[in-house]
Amino acid sequence: MIQRKKSEADWAVAILQESQEPMHYQDLIKKIIEKMGKSKNNETITSIYTRLNLDNRLIYQGDGYWYYDSNRILEAR
Repeated sequence: MIQRKKSEADWAVAILQESQEPMHYQDLIKKIIEKMGKSKNNETITSIYTRLNLDNRLIYQGDGYWYYDSNRILEAR
């Protein structure tokens, strides 16, 4: 099986699963940039934020906080 490269949203899910609590989007994006070894500039931050918004595995809680609920994903199947 061919391993695909982790996307920004995949990293967000992994980070949120590890922390097991909601995380502010700025902190989440910083951690994603760190894990992926990307440069921290406005273009990268905007791109990651857009990808997080488009991924239905991540749940916006409000006030800039995101979380991952694996139970919600399993129920949707």
